Amino acid sequence: MRFRPLVLISLLLPLLPMTAAAQAGRLVLPDFSALSKKASQSVDISLDPSLMGLASGIFAGNSNPNAAAVKDLAGEVRGVYVRSYKFDEDGAYSKADVDAIRAQLVAPAWVSLVSTHDRKQQSDVDIFVNRTGNHTEGMAIITSKPRELTIVNIVGSIDLAKLGQLQGQLGVGLGAAGEQPAPKIDVPRANVPKVD
Repeated sequence: MRFRPLVLISLLLPLLPMTAAAQAGRLVLPDFSALSKKASQSVDISLDPSLMGLASGIFAGNSNPNAAAVKDLAGEVRGVYVRSYKFDEDGAYSKADVDAIRAQLVAPAWVSLVSTHDRKQQSDVDIFVNRTGNHTEGMAIITSKPRELTIVNIVGSIDLAKLGQLQGQLGVGLGAAGEQPAPKIDVPRANVPKVD
């Protein structure tokens, strides 16, 4: 009888790495329902793996070349989670709200790609990637201003080169302080014949 707990533990122990791997790149987002009530504008997007499959199906029959690029890029993405809030007054959210997320973005798994801080505008933009060896497992973007807070978490394999090309083709992107939409960026296309 004393050996049952040991047998159970020995059976469950090998499953721990698989559980951790399934969560790689995923942030635990706090309950922001109180912030949502204070916000003049809010966005809450949660696309888990099953909904990502549904979203990629939207592009299946589309003949637009950008649709194929979006489908290709989204093929390895297992989730997209966005929380964005705009407020009418400064100080509607606390620094602790942001620190709870930043505390998860630690090395060696998370690597900072971009970190901008503007003391005059009181704005911060941080972009992190979660890496396992040479494989990207996720991305986190946090932008904060006195009246705005946005958190984006993309879970899964992300090809940053393809993301950059897609940004240019669709005219979508982040400005220097995280504002959207950014001006369209023309990405040169190699070996594409000119059609008159």
